[in-house]
Order: sequence, then C-alpha cells, then structure tokens
Amino acid sequence: QVHAFYDFWVHFDSWRDFTLKAAEEAEHDVESADCREEKRWMKSEIDRKMKKMKKDEMARVNLLVERAMGVDPRLKKEKKRLAAEKKQKEAAKKKADTEKAEKEKNDRERMEKEMATKKAEEDSNKKDAKKIREQQKKQQRKAKQLFRKLTMSAYQKGNPNDSSIGNDAVWDDLEKMNDDIELLCDKLSVLELTSLNDILGGAEAVEEGSNTSVCMEALAEVKQCAVETAAGAERQSLLAIQQRTQARKEAADKAREVKLSKASAPWNKEELAALAKAIKKYPPGGSNRWDAIALFVNNLCKLPDPRTKEDCIEKYNQIASSAAPPSASAGTTDSTSAADGDKNTDGSNEEAWTEEQDALLQEMLRKFPAEMEKNERWKSIAKGVPGRNKKECVQRFKAIREAVRQGK
Repeated sequence: QVHAFYDFWVHFDSWRDFTLKAAEEAEHDVESADCREEKRWMKSEIDRKMKKMKKDEMARVNLLVERAMGVDPRLKKEKKRLAAEKKQKEAAKKKADTEKAEKEKNDRERMEKEMATKKAEEDSNKKDAKKIREQQKKQQRKAKQLFRKLTMSAYQKGNPNDSSIGNDAVWDDLEKMNDDIELLCDKLSVLELTSLNDILGGAEAVEEGSNTSVCMEALAEVKQCAVETAAGAERQSLLAIQQRTQARKEAADKAREVKLSKASAPWNKEELAALAKAIKKYPPGGSNRWDAIALFVNNLCKLPDPRTKEDCIEKYNQIASSAAPPSASAGTTDSTSAADGDKNTDGSNEEAWTEEQDALLQEMLRKFPAEMEKNERWKSIAKGVPGRNKKECVQRFKAIREAVRQGK
C-alpha cells in the first residue's frame, strides 16, 4: 500500500488549468488584438507561459513527494530490510563460492593423490611382475642347464666310448639324445624339468667332490617323456586339423540340406496362377525378365521362402515340356528354353514349330500389341511367320497359355 501510494504521486498529472493565470501574468488580451497575427502571437505567449506554470507545479508536487519519501519511517525500514537481504545474499553467495572452490580444491588434491598412489602401485606391480618373470626365466634357464648336464653326464657314464654303444643304450647316438633333450627343454615347465632333474640325481650329482652320482636308469624315463611329449604335440595339431575339417563338412552339409529343402518345395495353385500372370505381364525380350517374374510371384503370394528366378525358369520349362508333343519328323520333342526367350510348342499342328518360327512369333507378338483389332492383329502376326497361318499362330499361343494356367 505504501508503494502504491507513492507510485500514484510520482506519476501524478495535475488537472489544473493555468490559462487565465498565464493570460494575466502575460498581460495579453486576445480579444483586443488588432489583427490575426497579433492574436496568434498572444495565444502562443499564453500557451508558453501556461506550460511553464504547469511544469513548475509538477516540480513542486514531485519535491513534496521526494521529501515525504525521504522522511517516511516505513520506507526507511523497508530500505534497511532490502539492504540487509542484499548483504545476506551476497554473504551467502560468497560463502557458497568459497565452499565450492574449497571442495573443488579438495577433490582435485584427492584425485591427484589417488592417481599418484595408483601409479605408484602400478609401477610397484610392474616391477614385482618383471622381477618374478626374471626369476622364473632364471630358474628355467638354470633348470635347463642342469637338465642338460645331468643327461649328458648319465649318457657319458653309460657310454664312455661313443663308438661302442651297448645294446641296452637308451639312445642310438648322441645327436638323437640332444634332439630329445632340446624338445623337453622347449615344451616342459620349470616344475616338470625340476622333477626330471631330481630323478636324475639333482644338482649334487654334477658337483665336483660330491658323493652323489647320476642315475643312469632315469634316462629311460627321460626318453619316454620325450616320446610322449612329441606324440602329444602331434596329436594336438592333428586334432585341431580334424576339428576344422569336421566343422567345414558340417557347414557344407547344412547348406546342402537348406538348398534341397528349398528346391523340393512344391508349387501350389496360387503360385502357378501368379506365375502365369507374371509370364503374361512380362513378355519375352525385356531386360531382366525372370527377375521381374520372380519378384511379381513373391510379392503376390507373400511366401516365407521366396522363389528365385531359377525356380521360375525350371517350373516354366517343366510346364512347357509337359505341353509339347513328340515330333513326327525329327523324333525329338520341341521343348522350350525359358532362359533363351521362352520358346513354345503347339500340340494342335502336325508339323513341329522350328526355333526360327518361335523367334519370329515372339517378335511379331511384341511388334503388334493386344490393343490392336483382334483379327487384324493375328493376320499381321501370321504374315511375319513364314509357313504358318493365322489359325496356327492363335492355336500355338492358346496352347502355351492354357498349359501355364493349368499348371501342367
């Protein structure tokens, strides 16, 4: 209410009329003017004086309003409250910014510390892993060296002279023994080599001045281990090859079964009717004719397993072959080839149609469309097929069309 009151007086527009007072102060009497120009001048002077009086009046009102607002305790209290709220908001914002910056700083320091700790752990783990690998390599290298020394010592002890090898020798010569030893060193682990070294007598058996001697009988076990290791590696490779061969064979059998299942699917009446419509809709001579026929049959019948163009060609050839009678002159049937242009035979004529006549009939059918007058069209077609009259051309066309419709 206080703000509404002062808002009214701030935008107050006085309704007082200062015309008479301005005329008195200006000492101009409009009615006593000598001419129109003097009368206009007097009016303009009076208007100017009146505007100045009104401006002074509004300034006096605004000054009164400003002084009243300046000493009004309610406005002073509201002003203090707004100042306090503003200060409180600024303090809260400053505190929030400080807390946010502190939190970001703490999070950044914590993440840096975690990353540093993680990196130190990774470096330590890498060093430990590297140290372990080096130790394992060192142990494996020592185990291999000891295994070679033990086997060589046992071999030399059992065969002091390589030229006089006994019948009970484990290896026929030193070269074969070295091959088996290297195979075991490559394939066996540290624990397996250590166990073989223990069987042969251990590290004490090759030390100078030691009372322990190598066990020559253990060479037989070493030889048997080498044979089993070599056979096991060969069996693994052969097994992998057999598995790949079996997988390829199974995939080929599966593909063959899918192909046979699709090829053996019989044609129903709906498909045969669609095939007949497609053959009539797409006459011979067009590009990609059998692709269009197969697409027409699949779209019309909505088959789960769509027919290919090879299926359509094969079925059409079957129907055409069943509709073609044996030739009396040549002793062979005049079958058609769908892929070469869909050539047809006519069972009503005693003389078989030649391939040249079939080609001419197809060309005439394309040249003279069905929109022509029927009698005129077939006369024109017969003129383009030498040796055939109109009736024979019509009968041949009808025979093929009927055979396709009945699905023979």
